[in-house]
Amino acid sequence: MTDFGKLAHLKEILFGMERDLGIESLGQVQKDIVYAATILSEARTEIETDDIRRHQLLSGVGRSTFFRALKAVVERGYLQHTDGARRSRYQLAGAARPIS
Repeated sequence: MTDFGKLAHLKEILFGMERDLGIESLGQVQKDIVYAATILSEARTEIETDDIRRHQLLSGVGRSTFFRALKAVVERGYLQHTDGARRSRYQLAGAARPIS
């Protein structure tokens, strides 16, 4: 199997997992925000907007595109503002939280 073949199979597995988790309808930038926030939350519960934005999964994403996608992710319930913070600090919410 070629490297492209391996990559194609990984993509197929990823798509299946996204479907199982119910996030297949999110746009790619929205998914990448959820992925980056999940990775960052492994080290700390509270996640800063700038940390999400600087994550390598979001490199090359424009500022306005990022903030539109972030707003949609919050509205759809994957991230929530931390303890009354109106912006800048988030935590995983609902289905995005890892099972302990």
